[in-house]
Amino acid sequence: MTDLDALREIIRKAGELALSYYGRVTPSEKSDQSFVTEADKAVEDFLRSELAKNFPGVEVLGEEVESGVEKDVAWVVDPIDGTANFVAGVPIWAVSVGLVEHGTPIMGAVYYPAFGELYIAQKGKGAWLSDKGQGTRDMGQARRIFVRQDNQIRHDDLLGLSTLSIKRMKVNLPCKVRSLGTAVACFTFVAKGSFIGGVLTDNRVWDIAAGWIIAKEAGADVIYLLTGEPIEKLALNREQLPPQLVAPPQFIDTLRQGIQFG
Repeated sequence: MTDLDALREIIRKAGELALSYYGRVTPSEKSDQSFVTEADKAVEDFLRSELAKNFPGVEVLGEEVESGVEKDVAWVVDPIDGTANFVAGVPIWAVSVGLVEHGTPIMGAVYYPAFGELYIAQKGKGAWLSDKGQGTRDMGQARRIFVRQDNQIRHDDLLGLSTLSIKRMKVNLPCKVRSLGTAVACFTFVAKGSFIGGVLTDNRVWDIAAGWIIAKEAGADVIYLLTGEPIEKLALNREQLPPQLVAPPQFIDTLRQGIQFG
């Protein structure tokens, strides 16, 4: 079994565990006013255990366990990205797992169990999608995905904004805006060509690590929105990140010019 196979199986099982809680959890509020549930904690515990078994010696940095990492290679996990959606019965939530080496994500998987989309990527090997519940066990049924290849932004195109960014952004572009309540969706939906771009604010490394490698392997650029600098390294800590933009290269300049941040 390859590392990619092992990761796919781990995240698939983590998604099944999350589904067993879906629709029957009571949330509590964290210090940042976001939700956490017993499902978040159970899924992160499962991921930590399974990653340790399959990748011994590699540390784990997760959203729900208040601990850091000491080495420069680590798994970065968000057990349920989109907990508010999860609690409300909205099916747009994901399990997100990325492997970061010397600051660079090199492998990642994002699984939306409620509607059966599993994204997976490894540096130099492309980004792949198993959808409609098919191929989550067998990569032979997965399809390679790519960002949009055309050069025109149209009125019916979709730009994704994370939950907090939609409150802080003014968009002067001909496209429609969507906030899905799941940060990693900005990356995965750009990767498969559904979004022309995604803007994220007030997030942390576990919100971006897996999505970063998936979007990059699909052909996207990932930059800091305000400076335009490419995001090439991620610090393995719990610090908040500056605003980010993920998009096909040909749309980056237009999107930056059309988005006002305040």
